[in-house]
Amino acid sequence: MLNRSNLVLIVILLIQVVLLAASVLIANSSESRPVEPILRDLLVDQVDSVTIADDLDTEVFLARGEDGWVLPEADDFPIDSPKVDELLRNLASLNTKRLIAANPANFSRLEVADDDFRRRITLVADSATQVLYLGGGAGVDTVYARSGAESQVYLGAGMDAWDASTQISNWINAGYVNVPQTDVMRISIDNPAGKFDFLRDGEAWSYQGLREGETFDDTRMSNILRNAASIRMLEPLGLTARDEYGIAEPTTIVEVVYRERVESEADEDADASETSDATESETEVEYDEFTYTLTFGGVQEDGNVVVKSSAEDYYVLVRESVLTAFRDISHADLLIPAEAQFEPADAPGG
Repeated sequence: MLNRSNLVLIVILLIQVVLLAASVLIANSSESRPVEPILRDLLVDQVDSVTIADDLDTEVFLARGEDGWVLPEADDFPIDSPKVDELLRNLASLNTKRLIAANPANFSRLEVADDDFRRRITLVADSATQVLYLGGGAGVDTVYARSGAESQVYLGAGMDAWDASTQISNWINAGYVNVPQTDVMRISIDNPAGKFDFLRDGEAWSYQGLREGETFDDTRMSNILRNAASIRMLEPLGLTARDEYGIAEPTTIVEVVYRERVESEADEDADASETSDATESETEVEYDEFTYTLTFGGVQEDGNVVVKSSAEDYYVLVRESVLTAFRDISHADLLIPAEAQFEPADAPGG
């Protein structure tokens, strides 16, 4: 007669046998079933649009234009097409080789549920739509992936969910203004405190608003120059100025004069030869001057600022720190305090 302890042991043994048999069946079925792409019939060169969403309700919409991938919601601003093509190739390579789960109860844990995911990618090709959910992974460059039309979750290799970024700045050339600082010759700023002009004087800068007895604190110029010569956008907004941008009544206007070296025949000869005559090296360098104007709108609800360069077609969004580099300048801030201009005298009898 079996006692209670023996009965418990037998039950445990039976459970282990069942689990072992199930694992063998799963392994055998995994090995015998054909390996297919998770996104069946996906042809990379036929995808018309890609919409990437994350769990924070951030979404980016990319579409194929005549000359490459664009941002339709920003008047077809061109984006980095090779990055989009690479993402599509990675998605197309995800396959059904490694089955991880088939029970919807596990979807949230793997972050591939309809309402709990790291990425939801919607692909449209020839009016046909496919949805793919990307979740966590089992190591570097791995990702749990599930087609929205199926209940199986697979482990894919060669990418992770973060490769499908929802930040527009990751899909574009974010350089909006890019001029060598050494080529900037003049900066004029018109802000709520007044107008301020700065001129390059050799390697130094001078402030044109000094009054008698005042001394320019040129340490302020590094921040001004850096932001005038190089601006990275957060995202492009479009070709039209909307009322909410605040451009019609700008908070600050910055005019930048810069130079570009004029290529001469002597330069071409120097490129073709390792050496040149002394007379050629002493030839006076010629420059052309150019000007662009930066017009800043007001601070938006997200804390960022709209700016438009006269040298570019698009209005763009930038960090508020770009605006404050120019807006917060005042005459007093540009001066070395009078008491700091002189060394304190030694005490008598010291």
